[in-house]
Amino acid sequence: KCRVFWKGRLLQKVRGSVYIIINKPEGYLSSRLTPNDRRLGKKSVFELVERDKSLGEAVKKTLFCVGRLDEDTSGLLLITNDGRLGSRLTDPKHGVKKTYLVELQKPVSSNAVAELEKGVVIGLEENGRVTSYKTKGCEIEVVAADMKKLKVAVTEGRKREVRRIFEAVGNKVLQLQRVALGGLKLEDLNLKKGEYLIADRKLIENATPL
Repeated sequence: KCRVFWKGRLLQKVRGSVYIIINKPEGYLSSRLTPNDRRLGKKSVFELVERDKSLGEAVKKTLFCVGRLDEDTSGLLLITNDGRLGSRLTDPKHGVKKTYLVELQKPVSSNAVAELEKGVVIGLEENGRVTSYKTKGCEIEVVAADMKKLKVAVTEGRKREVRRIFEAVGNKVLQLQRVALGGLKLEDLNLKKGEYLIADRKLIENATPL
């Protein structure tokens, strides 16, 4: 109901929400490129989807990533302009699970698994400051006999949380892929790295009931 101005111009609401599910490749940022990013030769996941001619120019400017993935992390990523849905999916109080396939540098012990599932203290970086933070715990499933490959489900999605929790128990993540958001599974979508689909909101809601 409010009239909002930016630099003297009245902002117009873009009508129609867009939901894009992409299999993000490694080497892409989940954010818009800054001038410094461009100088460093960085790439943005938005470059992959905004070439789509079915998306209007006004809509392209409103898109954002729901729960960013690190530059060196791949997997399922939702891009939308639906701020309300994005907030619901990322707010820890709703408990929407984000599931990752993790490959570790060395085998994980059963004691470390138990410790991680209860929650561990990590160094959390916010606005350039690092503070101690205890995670809410996670669900872990060992998927390889050598104890180096796991599925990890978290509900918080703090910055680099999965990598940091394994650092806290003396291990290192070599590869990280998000394979599910709630009940929305990458394996069901048949998307190769870099491929995406424009989805209906009901697909997202049905897979991530809140």
